[in-house]
Formats: sequence, C-alpha cells, structure tokens
Amino acid sequence: MADPVTFTVLGSWAALEGIKFLYGQAAEVLKAWRERRAAKAEEQAAGQTLEVPVKDSAVLEGKPDSATIDATVLEQEGPLLASLAGKLRPYAQDLADLDVDDAELAEQAGQVRAILEAAYGQRFTFRGEQREPTGTRVWVSQVLDHVSGRVVGADAGVGAGGEVDVQQRATVVEPGGSVTGFTGRVGL
Repeated sequence: MADPVTFTVLGSWAALEGIKFLYGQAAEVLKAWRERRAAKAEEQAAGQTLEVPVKDSAVLEGKPDSATIDATVLEQEGPLLASLAGKLRPYAQDLADLDVDDAELAEQAGQVRAILEAAYGQRFTFRGEQREPTGTRVWVSQVLDHVSGRVVGADAGVGAGGEVDVQQRATVVEPGGSVTGFTGRVGL
C-alpha cells in the first residue's frame, strides 16, 4: 500500500504544487513509455530502461538523482498510472479546488508517487513531509507466489547518499524463472 501524500501537513499551496508535479511527471513517463512501445513494435527500441527527465519543482525536498526509469515497472503499472493521473488532472490543471482533507485524493496521489518511485528507483518527497529526501533510498518489498518469468527487485549501482533495501520472498521459482532486486542507479 502506498503512503498517501500528506496534504494537511503540506498546506494547500504545496499540496497543489505536489499534485501538479506528480501529474506532470506521470504524463511525461506515460508519453515516453507509449512512444517506446510504438518504436518497439517497429523493432527500433531495446533494453529495459527509458530516459525521462524529472521536471524541476520547488515543492520537492531534495533533488532527483536520475532520469532513468525501469520500463518493466511501466509494463506492470502503466495502465494504473494512467488511470490515477486522470484523477489528478482536474487539480493539476486548475480545473477544481483542492481540499487538503480529501483522503481519497491523497491516497491516489500517493499511488502515483509510489509508481513513479518504483520506476525511477528513488524517492519523491515534498517539502514538509517526514520521509527521506527526494533522490535517496529505495525500499523494495516483494512477496511472490510462483515465479515463472523474470522478477526484478534490485540490481543497482549505489552512490554516496543512496541506499537500496530489498526484501523479497518467493514461494516457488519455476525453471527458467528468476528473481532479481532493483535495476538502476541510486545516489550516483
């Protein structure tokens, strides 16, 4: 379960700016992922990573570390990310007033953030939140039943200020299956 974005702690300006950041970043990621799938269909794309720069935002606590995202996360979570981004759209485009007490919206924003954090392998923390700063530490927890394909949790380069904590459990890994940690760079 994703941590909801703490709108009440942030206040209305920062909460709205946080929504705008999450919506804008999700839109860029989804657009790049869609373009990559189209190129892949034409056999022009390769690899499991995708470069999508993180937009600058004064509401972030810390600086994002990398523009590299794990495309396998989008293969699994892309449709959910698109649906959730659609729910943030009215607020991000100033079409609706934000209620900082809206728990459902806070949960949806938290889910968008969790997917982006999984894809980028880094935190996206807003000023005033009590979490690790943007660009640092990744926690991965996977509880799996039967694995017959490839599962990734962490295969990472970790630099100063970055940490990766991976917890994985699989009941059965079938022949030809694999369980790997996180793929990417943290703090480099």
